[in-house]
Amino acid sequence: MRTLVSLGLLAGLLAACGDGGPASWQGYVEGDPLLVGPKASGQLSKLAVDSGSRVEQGALLFILDADTVLARRDQAAARQAQAQAQLDDLLKGKRPEEIAVIDAQIREAEARLAVAQREFDRIEKLVAAKVASVKSFDNARGDRDVAAAELERLRRERRSQLLPGRADTVEAARRNVAAAQAQLAEAETALRERSVYAPRAGAVQDVFFREGEVVSEGRPVVSILPPSGRKVLFYVPEVDLARVKQDDSVGVGCDNCPSGMTAKVTFVSGEAEFTPPVIFSVQTRDKLVYKVEAVPQANAAALKPGQPVDVVLGRKADGP
Repeated sequence: MRTLVSLGLLAGLLAACGDGGPASWQGYVEGDPLLVGPKASGQLSKLAVDSGSRVEQGALLFILDADTVLARRDQAAARQAQAQAQLDDLLKGKRPEEIAVIDAQIREAEARLAVAQREFDRIEKLVAAKVASVKSFDNARGDRDVAAAELERLRRERRSQLLPGRADTVEAARRNVAAAQAQLAEAETALRERSVYAPRAGAVQDVFFREGEVVSEGRPVVSILPPSGRKVLFYVPEVDLARVKQDDSVGVGCDNCPSGMTAKVTFVSGEAEFTPPVIFSVQTRDKLVYKVEAVPQANAAALKPGQPVDVVLGRKADGP
């Protein structure tokens, strides 16, 4: 959370140098933490950090209960496996056991055709000898032709069973596989998102939930302040405004800070603000100040949110 400025820090603003020397002002450090929360609701099953902890980028912060999501992932994996098996079956044709069944039927049909052919040959000779009737000959020929047709049908069926499925059927099966894979990927992503890791290195400023509590989607669980999440705020009187420009370098000094710290001016307000009420007086109430923000260029981690600092324009500040 942003650190509120103590208005007492501004008491020296109007004491900025007006004699042509280096301009200096009092300021303070403000933190801009990262608020890290889950992408879905759930019960907090593990909290791996606490306030004051230092974390590296990628370090585990917390885990949400994953039982329901895990079951959904397993169901999606089963559907994907089933869809893939159906596609594979279409691509490779019938199984050997199924081919063996049709082979047995073909052998039976061949035997029936052989019997019908022998009967036809016998009747044909009898008809030629005028011993059998023409009708019996026609019946024998019909039986033989039916047996031959049945054998040919079975042989065609066997050849078709060795072929992959029809193109449109195979394409539909491929789409089923793709859809199942997408569902599985979505479920796996949801499962991974139950574990949340630090997006940046920094210090844990606050923890808003504890293990066992239910966290809503998007609600922050942890706030992390990275070194780059600090900035120096100070207010410049109107008489000194022309001396401060975007990208200027200013010196920053504070108690126990490394010497030679600098910050780069990143924002100069275009709107004036009245001197804070805490320093209103008959002499100063008509004074205007302008907010300026600067980003530390090195050793930013040494600055603490809310910490008072001295800001010097045009040179380095070694201390307050």
